[in-house]
Amino acid sequence: MDLPNQSPMSSRRVIVKCGTAVMLGSEGKLQGALLMSLAQQIRGLRDQGYEVVVVSSGAVGMGRSLLKTGQEDLREKQALAALGQVELMNVWRRLFDLLDIQVAQVLLTREDLRARERYLNARNTLVTLLQAGVLPVINENDSVAVTEIRFGDNDILSCLVGALVDAEVVINLTQAPGLLDFSSDPPTRIRLVPAITPDILKLVRSETSRGGTGGMLSKLEAARVALECGTSMVIAKAQEPDVLVRLMQGEDIGTRFQSGGRRLSSRKRWLAAGGAPRGKLHLDAGATKALAAGRSVLPVGIRQVEGEFGIGDLVSLLDPEGQERGRGLVNYPSHELHKLIGQPSANLEALLGYRGHPEAVHRDHLYAKEMS
Repeated sequence: MDLPNQSPMSSRRVIVKCGTAVMLGSEGKLQGALLMSLAQQIRGLRDQGYEVVVVSSGAVGMGRSLLKTGQEDLREKQALAALGQVELMNVWRRLFDLLDIQVAQVLLTREDLRARERYLNARNTLVTLLQAGVLPVINENDSVAVTEIRFGDNDILSCLVGALVDAEVVINLTQAPGLLDFSSDPPTRIRLVPAITPDILKLVRSETSRGGTGGMLSKLEAARVALECGTSMVIAKAQEPDVLVRLMQGEDIGTRFQSGGRRLSSRKRWLAAGGAPRGKLHLDAGATKALAAGRSVLPVGIRQVEGEFGIGDLVSLLDPEGQERGRGLVNYPSHELHKLIGQPSANLEALLGYRGHPEAVHRDHLYAKEMS
């Protein structure tokens, strides 16, 4: 299958994600020569007018080399992250100092992107840094994040950052040359993936790199996020010579998850990927069809309400089979919406005791997924 376009990418804003294995290698030792090469390539992209954001893993791994805790539950890992993050930023600062590039540390948790106001604050910070010529280096704030609010790995974080700053490409650097099909010998590289289908998910082997938290499955889940937001993602081998420069020139290396061209507004990108839903609305077939057409979700089309949420919270919208078909900001708290399940609009005032909204989720405040 040929790539649809071998011309240079048109993006002016690029996310470069470096996993723990890229930073520390298979033996847990800092890969200085590789990181210097990547820093020089980033300098080259900036000289060509690209704005670059680095998403870097490795804090826990670096902390592990400095402090032996004897055990690694969440508390110990948070301590390792706090210690190692200083060393991680020192590595990037020293590298880019040699190239006359100023760097800034940005630490994020899922909670920072869940609330719309904090999401916009994070976006404003990153855009301001980029406009000032500063290179943001982002990591998850592992030292304070808890299980319920973690991104889980920086694969997801990199694509959420891509949505946050409206990047057109996220380059996910790994030790693998891309997504591989192991059904052949030798394995073949998948060049282009337009959608994350069950057949694509079957290609995944269940292993992660030493010290990593992701693996290929998390990269595919991240690619799903990127594609939903209209952002392309590439998985490529970090050790490939001039990998960043060649990718931005449109060269056929790695696996490209190519966006179909739908570009979402900033608000729609946040609805699609930025926030973490507080609850779920199970819809009937009619409401699901209306959602797909971009129409509002009415109480009459709701079959079940899950979770506890308030007015304006983000909720997931599920079809009768339980598949997520969209997300939106709800007009009622969960305890009131329970009263309105399956009710026509004419009954709402009598049930609530006041005149409420006819829509449970208004069309201006929802995102409907494109279903393959």
